[in-house]
Amino acid sequence: MAGYAGLATGAFAPVPAGELTPFISHALILILFLSFLDIDFRTLIRLRGRDLAQVAGWTLAKLVLLPLALWAVCRLLIPGWALAVLLLAGTSAGVMVPFFAGLLGAEIHRSLQVVVATSLLLPLTLPGLTKLLLGQELPIPFSHMARMLGMIIFIPLLLTLLGRRTAPALLAWLGRRRYPLMLVLVFICNAGVFAPFAGFLRSQADQALLALTVSILVALAAAAGGLAWGLLFGDRMSGLGGAIAFTFSNSMLVVVFAAKFFGPRATLLPALYTLPFFLMILPLRWLKTRLGLERPAGDGV
Repeated sequence: MAGYAGLATGAFAPVPAGELTPFISHALILILFLSFLDIDFRTLIRLRGRDLAQVAGWTLAKLVLLPLALWAVCRLLIPGWALAVLLLAGTSAGVMVPFFAGLLGAEIHRSLQVVVATSLLLPLTLPGLTKLLLGQELPIPFSHMARMLGMIIFIPLLLTLLGRRTAPALLAWLGRRRYPLMLVLVFICNAGVFAPFAGFLRSQADQALLALTVSILVALAAAAGGLAWGLLFGDRMSGLGGAIAFTFSNSMLVVVFAAKFFGPRATLLPALYTLPFFLMILPLRWLKTRLGLERPAGDGV
């Protein structure tokens, strides 16, 4: 609800919300820093052979194949939303993926590895896809997009690694209090992001409804894609784990990234993805119980 409250504040109180706009990148860096506190980024170092190939396959599917497929479909059916769908579908697996994997009984350790791999590669893959598919239409240099995403991802990563070495007690204290802190930061992000687009949001409510519909369709398509990839190529991470990794994306990162470079439509879609983000727990739980998708053998480290 903090995200939607921030969106509403930006739309209906753009003047005070606009005071937050210069700080949205800083707020997102802090959100990722708090989210990274429980993530072990060394998990990729231990990968060898078949495990490495598995993570590479899942990463390729999440960062390249899924966004390409959804972009192509949107270019045919709803071309005005194709860019927004490409950005949303092409973002990294969210840091909450291992939590949802455990909640729904899917493989946790492989999910964590996919989160780490997609997060580290995102500053290259998302700008690369955007320039490859829309280079003629967009004057934005690849380096500008990559630099922004790299800063937002690697600054909190370095802060986390440094904190673990120098101030573990402080990180533990922040970890116990991060939920209310993250709610405030999410509010700041959305309010600051949407203040410049207040006129668009108030005058084109139909676009907001369409964006919500598209966000739900993207969530369903992502879950179906992850399920299919897992059934075809899954090993330690099943179709259920794949559906979770593909569905629970880092949409807040796309909100800030799209607001910087791509305007209201591309920003609105990932912001409204918050609703299907949490609602997708219900169909995924149904898939597990009704279709017999169980945690595969070998779960764990």
